This record gives sequence, C-alpha cells and structure tokens, in this order.
Amino acid sequence: MLPLKQNDQFVIGSISKQFTAVLVLREFDKGNLDLFTPIHKYLPELTQSWADTVTIHHLLVHMHGISDLNKPTSFKVGSQYSYSQIGYDLLAKIVERSSGKSFAELSEALFKECRMDNSFHPDNKKYNNLVKGYTEIESGKIEFETETFQNYVAAGSFISTVKDLNTWNSLFYSGKLLKSK
Repeated sequence: MLPLKQNDQFVIGSISKQFTAVLVLREFDKGNLDLFTPIHKYLPELTQSWADTVTIHHLLVHMHGISDLNKPTSFKVGSQYSYSQIGYDLLAKIVERSSGKSFAELSEALFKECRMDNSFHPDNKKYNNLVKGYTEIESGKIEFETETFQNYVAAGSFISTVKDLNTWNSLFYSGKLLKSK
C-alpha cells in the first residue's frame, strides 16, 4: 500500500455535480438561462413531451423523473425527488448551448479561474497522478473499478485532488463563485 500524496488525482464522482450546477447558475446570472422555463427551449431536439414540462430547476434538484431520454418520466415532474445522473448530462448540454462553448472548455475555464490546477474534465487527459479506484461488489469483495469514465462527466467523472477540492470549498462557501442572489 502506498501513502496518498497531495497531488494524487481522483475521479470525484458526484462532487462533479457542484461544478455543473455552478456553471448553470453562472449562465443564469448572465441572463442566458431561465431556471423555470421548460428545457425544450434550450434542447429543441428532445422529442418526449416531458421536455415541455421539465425545467432547469427540476434538473438541478433531481425532481424531473427522467430515467431514459426516449421514455416518459417515471413520475409527475416536480412531484418527487429521485437522484439522477442523466439530468446533469442534460444540464451540461444546456450550458453548452447557452454559452456557445463545450462543457470541457467551460469546466476548464472554471478550474483555471479557481486556481484548481489539478482538476480536469476527463476528455482533456491531464491526469498524470490518477489514483486507481475500487468498488465493493455484491459479495462484499473489493474490485478494481473499470467503469469510472462510463458515467456522465457532468454528474460524476471530473478529476481533482484533495487540495483543489479544499480550494473549491473555500470559494464555494464564501460566495465568491456566484452572485449573492
């Protein structure tokens, strides 16, 4: 077993959603998005009727019921909470449309602004010190994780370090990333 170092990088899982939410809210702060407008306005290629009901707010707070883009929602939109990965992938697509930039570019700019020098969108492949992850399977055995990057990036595949996440927490909770409203 090797001791961890400050510059060891990890796939940070659902902490990634914080970065996505901030990118969305920054587009809102700029007046490029409305949190309560149905997402069909931003993603007109969506063909399901729920696109005329689900809002960005529903996606942010996991109250949309989308489990598959080609199926109806699993419950009435806004009526219950159901933790979701796919909603954050939709948020990434919406932010790309509203900003005119790729989600990788937007996230990299955010990390640079925050001076999070060891945090990355996985497509940028700047992870020289990536620590291998492990998952506990049903039998209780721990196995090497082979599907780390199978998740939606916006929901769970960003790469970061302990030091960078500490920097993020300081900025995020001090109110320096978004307008105070």
